[in-house]
Amino acid sequence: MSEQATGGELPPYGVPACREAWDSVDQVLADWARERPDLDFSPVGVVTRLARVRGYLDAAVAAVFAEFGLTAADFLVIVTLRRSGPPYQMPQARLMDALGLTSGTVSVRLDRLVRRGIVTRAPDPASARASLVQLTGPGLALFDQVAPVHLANEDRLLAALSGDERQALAGLLRRLLASFEAHDTDVAGPLGLTLEPAHLAQQRRQAVGLAHRPGMLVAAVRPGSPGAAAGIERGDLLTHLDGRPAISGTGLALLLDGLAGRDAVAATIVRGNDESTLEIRLPGPS
Repeated sequence: MSEQATGGELPPYGVPACREAWDSVDQVLADWARERPDLDFSPVGVVTRLARVRGYLDAAVAAVFAEFGLTAADFLVIVTLRRSGPPYQMPQARLMDALGLTSGTVSVRLDRLVRRGIVTRAPDPASARASLVQLTGPGLALFDQVAPVHLANEDRLLAALSGDERQALAGLLRRLLASFEAHDTDVAGPLGLTLEPAHLAQQRRQAVGLAHRPGMLVAAVRPGSPGAAAGIERGDLLTHLDGRPAISGTGLALLLDGLAGRDAVAATIVRGNDESTLEIRLPGPS
């Protein structure tokens, strides 16, 4: 018989009533709900779990790479060159951008792989000061050897989730990651709007003393666009479109795609702390 949380009420923050279903973060949340009920610890349920899961994943993935004398950083270089397609090469500067690393850090990684014969580095004929990095034959063979083992390991690490659950989690993580990967987005370009992601919108509104409302901040409005004609202005907060929350670029893109063939859509905006609903006339097919 499972042990139930005491007190007669469901625990806060989505903590299961059945203690046998708890993870380590549930205990943290339950403790804080008792000690500081005046604070909202709900973000801990996501952020701390992401960090703890990442720790388990990183350790298990690193163990597989170590079997082949590689680090996760080494394999990322190999993967990036392999997925570029034949001849599996790219300028070092582009590789640096793809990996999100500094020039010095990339050079250290490449030096290690060059010594092992996994990649070569040669002058770029198109630029006297640049280098071309290419995966060698042994490097390609190493990828073919490591990749199946690595993917099987990743599949094993996700064994607690069904296929549908994996897709659902991937969709949620896509929305969150996309919000951090760009300072603004033109996903609402057909409406003439450039939007900033929800976390930046919240930061900017709090900085000027405005109440927090989930939404995306209008960074620019193209003159003569449907958004401009509807009366949307720079600095407005777009909170809903067609009655559905507008809190991520990914979600908004899917929402707009579903509006094909419509003549108009209702947009809820917050200007300052005042909410209003405007009608945006949608552009016809181009």
